[in-house]
Amino acid sequence: MRHAMTDLETWGTRPGSALRSIGAVTFHPLTGDISSRFYRNISRESCERAGLEIDPETEKWWEDQSAEARAALEPDQVSLASALSDFLKWWETNNAQFFWSHGANFDEVLVRCAINAVGLDVPWDFWNVRCSRTVLALNNRKPRRENTTHHHALDDAIAQAAAVAAALRDGKTYL
Repeated sequence: MRHAMTDLETWGTRPGSALRSIGAVTFHPLTGDISSRFYRNISRESCERAGLEIDPETEKWWEDQSAEARAALEPDQVSLASALSDFLKWWETNNAQFFWSHGANFDEVLVRCAINAVGLDVPWDFWNVRCSRTVLALNNRKPRRENTTHHHALDDAIAQAAAVAAALRDGKTYL
């Protein structure tokens, strides 16, 4: 499966913002079958050392999120460089080619900036970036969440992959 749905939790919304976690799954875009999962929590300090920024408004926004979402970000934190190195190894091991995310101008842009900040190379081509929001909007759908934590990067990646597959199977387009 060459398609990877990726989701980030972050300390901001602009390129160069610090990452809190990264979650991803490889999936078949028509069946929704998932073959591999990836998840890492990232330490704030390592992001700041790499020159990534904390947005005070986003920091306040996190205070209003569920206790489950906030608690999920605390265990097993690793450095930004370690998380991204692991992610890129996962990407390569799974022979991923297409980078999907829920917004063409958010997750991919922020993870690309973070990868560059730690001196690593982005393995996907810019023309292989895909946006789940576009697919879902064209099919009048939203990701469904059942027994998952909203704003948990892995749970969100799974929900987004399933929603894309359902929308593509449905084939109805609403413009």
